[in-house]
Amino acid sequence: MKNNTEKPNIIFLMDDQHRHDAFSCIDGVTKTPTLDRLSQEGVHFSQTVCQAPMCIASRNSMMLGLYPNQIDVLRNEEGIPDDRLPNLPLVEHYRTAGYETAGFGKTHWEIECGTRGFETRYIGECPEIGAVMMADKDPELKRLYSEETADYGAGEENNNGYLGRTSGIDEICHRDGWVTRQCLDYLERRDDERPLFLYLSYLKPHAGHNVPTGFEELYDEDDIEIPEQPPWGIDVSPHAEGNNRNDMYIPFWSEASSDQWKKMTLRYKANCTWIDSMFGRVMELLKEKGLLENSLIVYLSDHGEMLGERYYRFNKYCLYESSVRVPMILSGSALPEQFKGTVDERNTELTDMYTTLLTFSGIKVPKKNVGADLLDTSWQRSGSFSALHERKGEASFMWRDKDYKLIIFFERKATISEYRADDIIGGEFYDLSKDPREWKDLFSNENFDDIRNQMTKDLLNHMSSLPVYYQKGSPDE
Repeated sequence: MKNNTEKPNIIFLMDDQHRHDAFSCIDGVTKTPTLDRLSQEGVHFSQTVCQAPMCIASRNSMMLGLYPNQIDVLRNEEGIPDDRLPNLPLVEHYRTAGYETAGFGKTHWEIECGTRGFETRYIGECPEIGAVMMADKDPELKRLYSEETADYGAGEENNNGYLGRTSGIDEICHRDGWVTRQCLDYLERRDDERPLFLYLSYLKPHAGHNVPTGFEELYDEDDIEIPEQPPWGIDVSPHAEGNNRNDMYIPFWSEASSDQWKKMTLRYKANCTWIDSMFGRVMELLKEKGLLENSLIVYLSDHGEMLGERYYRFNKYCLYESSVRVPMILSGSALPEQFKGTVDERNTELTDMYTTLLTFSGIKVPKKNVGADLLDTSWQRSGSFSALHERKGEASFMWRDKDYKLIIFFERKATISEYRADDIIGGEFYDLSKDPREWKDLFSNENFDDIRNQMTKDLLNHMSSLPVYYQKGSPDE
């Protein structure tokens, strides 16, 4: 049913591990017509970074409007119990503001929790109490998917998972395909005049690359470029050495054939196209039902994908560009006219979406938030922030703008405000304008002392200003 109120519908589209450049409007190869159209009709935030390059920390941060260090969800680890949440989750704000809230697909709170604002909830993986789970509703379909990916390893990210295959099961057997069907069925039967908050979030293009039939055929292997490797004999990644299961990836991919590299890369892109196709089907039905006539559409991803770059580095768990940068778009009929068809190059962060959506919808923004309003053009950050806590006993922090990136690391402290310049134990510095692949570390280059020192000061000042709102094992202050 069409929304008959003046409040705009919010259509929130999300996927997992989608590179910032994996769009036909950017790389000229990846076929993403739905997302390209949203970008062309809306505003593309081209310099957005995630606040932690991994699923659980990034998603908790984004949905609560706080940095991982403020909520003590730093890695792919246990999340926060319902009764100790330091901020109201984004969706709960919309439910209490009178929206109908429907969620399909991954949130990944990584703790036994409720649906946190969703009135209608369907999930293919990562359970929530009260949600309809694929494994419960259609166990045979889930079994077929699990059998096909049984040799893909943890997170479907071993070498078999990355190499992938053309899937031998129907789309509905895939978790994302199943979620799409539940979303389409819901929209067909929907009978509610409240404004709608619709959340559709996919598990792919994250590995494994078992792509449904029909999408690989859209690509020509001759158009697929594989990454050139740096002239190193060992991995040179001071803040992230050993993080990316290199003992598994390097032996395989350093000896892999060109055909294997091309198939892996092609299947990642084909997964992007499949996801785009499902977004497109849902968007068509939303349009048919009149739900796009007054709507704001969001698209983003939780983190990127290295895809074999920078010395056989796969997945995420580092602060390099292909991992930490993410796509982020605002589009839709309710987007103010001045933003349509534009590219915004400000230093933006995923946490900005929490503040932006609430402000746009006239919902009071909690004081506990770090994001900026993306539709307010008056602000400017000197840099954007991300953090990594994968190395035992260490913490790494990033301050980045379009031209330069600083990474500094420390012995880990109890809270983010405790880090001081005298405690720095190492760092990296890159001139992104001249070295976008981040092969040449300039941290000790005296020619960059001024800019590096200023960025260090800006980063530490930013960190020192951040209160901590939740810590595991201690009462919430």
